[in-house]
Amino acid sequence: MIGAIIIGLIGIVFVVLGYLLWKKERISLLHSYHYDKVSEEDKKAFCALSGIGVITVGIGLLITGIAIGITDSAWSFIAFAIGFFVGISLLIYAGMRYNR
Repeated sequence: MIGAIIIGLIGIVFVVLGYLLWKKERISLLHSYHYDKVSEEDKKAFCALSGIGVITVGIGLLITGIAIGITDSAWSFIAFAIGFFVGISLLIYAGMRYNR
C-alpha cells in the first residue's frame, strides 16, 4: 500500500511540474540544453508540448498508483507504460521540432 501512495505522489509531482511548464511557461524547469536553441516565438509551443508530455507521464503514474492500491496487481503498470511512452514521445518530438 505504501508503494501505491508513493507512486501516486510522484505522479502528482509530475502533473504539477507539467502544469508549470505548460501554463506558466517555466521553461527553466528543464535542463538548459533541452531548450537552448528554442526561439522566443517557439517558446510557447515548446512549453505546451513539453508540459503535456510531463503531465501524461504523471497521469500514467497516478493511475498506476490508484490501480495498485485497488487491485494489488502487476498489470497496473500497463497504465504507467502507456503514459510513459506517450509522454516521452511528446518530449522527444518537442525537442526535435523546436530545439534545433
